Amino acid sequence: MTEDEFTDSLADRIKGALLPHQVGRKQSLLYDLSFDHKGIIRMGVDPDTGVPIRGGGRGFEQDILVYDESTDGHTSVIPRIVAEIKFGKVTTHDAIVYSEKADRIRRVYPYVRYGFILGGMRNIPGRVLRLGQRFDFIVSLGEDINDDELKQFTDLLREEAAASVKLAEVLFGKAKPSLFQRSLRVR
Repeated sequence: MTEDEFTDSLADRIKGALLPHQVGRKQSLLYDLSFDHKGIIRMGVDPDTGVPIRGGGRGFEQDILVYDESTDGHTSVIPRIVAEIKFGKVTTHDAIVYSEKADRIRRVYPYVRYGFILGGMRNIPGRVLRLGQRFDFIVSLGEDINDDELKQFTDLLREEAAASVKLAEVLFGKAKPSLFQRSLRVR
């Protein structure tokens, strides 16, 4: 099985469990918003659809994107979870690059939850934990995901999507918290 086959299969299997959120493959998100020489923000989205455009130095393609659709804003995609996938093996370079990518995407979408999925692996190597400090979650999944493993994974994604919604409410003034805490769960 290839990384793309694993990712396609996983995306298909989680779609129904994450409603009302959408699940997409190979969709782009912005990692940069900057002012041009005339003081205009160039968003890097298709002007007709509001979908972020890959390339041109402004968009990254995501392995799996869990998102909400918007008809009110300048973009039609409100990302909730980005899940990057490595299948069969993961390198130190992968952990560093994807952690940096998480940081850049969060500069534009500060409420997005960013995860690293290691497919076809039994556990998470220590170097990924040390170097992947910008990930909200890291999970290893077997090549053949059984129903129990899939349920645990979709439960995790539902929690992360809810955290994204809540975080957006806090960051943009809709919620007025008196406590903010990040927790740690290891299994």
